[in-house]
Formats: sequence, C-alpha cells, structure tokens
Amino acid sequence: MLCRNPWPGFRDSPPAPPSPSPLGDPRSRCSLAPFAADLFRIGARAGRAEDFAIRLTCYGQTDLGRRRELNEDTLYHSERLGFAIVADGMGGRDFGEVASSLCVSTLNKTFKKYFPQTLRGRPMAGDETIANIVRQTIDTWVRDMNGVVWDFGSLDTRYREMGTTLALVFHEADYVAVAHVGDSRVYRIREGVIEQITEDHSFVNAQLRAGLITPAEAANSQHKNIITRAIGTRAVVKADVAVHEAHEGDIYLLCSDGLSDLAGEGDILATMKAAEMDLANSVQALIDLANSRGGKDNITVVLARLDPTGDE
Repeated sequence: MLCRNPWPGFRDSPPAPPSPSPLGDPRSRCSLAPFAADLFRIGARAGRAEDFAIRLTCYGQTDLGRRRELNEDTLYHSERLGFAIVADGMGGRDFGEVASSLCVSTLNKTFKKYFPQTLRGRPMAGDETIANIVRQTIDTWVRDMNGVVWDFGSLDTRYREMGTTLALVFHEADYVAVAHVGDSRVYRIREGVIEQITEDHSFVNAQLRAGLITPAEAANSQHKNIITRAIGTRAVVKADVAVHEAHEGDIYLLCSDGLSDLAGEGDILATMKAAEMDLANSVQALIDLANSRGGKDNITVVLARLDPTGDE
C-alpha cells in the first residue's frame, strides 16, 4: 500500500532516480562488496532453512491533522515483502512532500528489485554474519536513497531546503530489522509492554541524553521539532539500523511526530487496548487521539504485527 500520490504537485513525473547496485559501488564506504563472499557462502549452503511460521500483517493511515494545509507525510507497507515505511517531509512550500514521496518510492523500488535472494527465508539463528549483511544492506540503500533526494533537491532552488525523516521495519524469517533517520519513531509492543526502540535524532533528545534538561522539560520544549539528522538535507546521511529477534504477536508501531509529540507510550498503549488491539481500529483511534489534542501536525501511523502464517 502506497499512501498518497508519490509526485504531488507535478503534472509529469520527475526524472527517474538512478538504480542502485545490489552490492553498491565498491569504491563507496557503504558498499556491500566486503560481504559478497558471505552472501555467496550463505546462498551455497545445502538446501534452504525451514520457513518460520510468522508473517507481517500491516495497516496504516495518514491524516492531515487540524492545523496543516498540506500533508507532507508518506507511508508504504507490503505484507508480501514484509516491510513498512513512514516518512515525514520537511520544507512546506519547499516541497517536503516531494522529499517524503521520493524517499518512500525509491526504497520501495530498491527493496523489490535488489534485496539479496540468498537471504529470503533464511533465519538469522544467532548468525551475526547475516545480521551484519542485513544492517549493511539497509544502511547502503538509505545512503543511496539520500543521494537521490539530495541530488533532486539540487536541481532547483525551490527544493533546496526539502528533506524527510524515515522509519522502516523489515521482517524476514526469525528477525526484524529497524532503521530510522530523524524523529519519526518505531515502538514495539510485546506481551502487553510498549517500548520505543528508536532514538530521536533531535536537538532536544541530544540535550536530554547529555543531562542538560529533564524529561519534563524535553516534553515541553519549544525546540522539539529541530532534528539533527534527516534524509536529503546533506550529501551523506547515516541511518541507525538494528536487528531484533522476531516474536510471534509482536506489534511494531511506526509514526510521525504528529502522534508522538502528543501521546506518550502509556497513552498509545491504552488507546490500542481500548480498540482491542485491532490494527485498523487502533490506527484510527490513535489518529483521533492526536487530533483531539490539537492535531498540530500531519499524523501518520502504521501498525505491523507478526502473525502466524496459518495453513497458507
């Protein structure tokens, strides 16, 4: 599911971004070439690992909110390929919505075309080599995608200040990879407990980590929307990428700050429990919650749950 026209405001689509190499440019610091031998070794193992009996079930929605005239958020999810993305564009009149759409469409195309088939259905099973390959793969693609957004922003002075955040969840076999840039968040709900598993790349969070302000001061800071890392605002960006064990029943929540700025972890969990943890009802309830508290920004929420595959 791709939410929103990927090229709002354009009569014709802009030039297609260059296709990244599946292993990256060997001259690049983010190339996968050092892992090529490991990829071939994994693919050459006799037989394939037995598929794990869990799959990703997703539901997502984006909302304008109460104060914005333009929705600069974009979301995408694919249950078949097992990934979900949220991007929160920045720039307003400088086409933040273009940055978020370009970010999502580029990653979507890359996942579909270049994900190493040797890793499909392959469990991590404690093998750090696979975890490293997954981290390096996603990091490479985020860097390549950042270059696409950066280059596009250089085409015209109107696009110069555009950028976007990124939150991404990818499930394969027995692991879930999580990547993010900026202050769009990923939470995980496991056995009734909610936990934020990404750390905001923001000025306020940097102050909080340094002990310069308290959590209460951070929550009420006037600088909450100043982010220290974003897609497309610089020529190079580094994503935080982590690989987690997959547990049946886990729910991953991806959201823009239109939700997280107005609802704490307790609010989010209570709202989802009131909706009986149903994905569609929970997404709508969370959006309604943010709007009831002012809806000061665009609100985007994706829920991705690890469900049993059944008899399919």
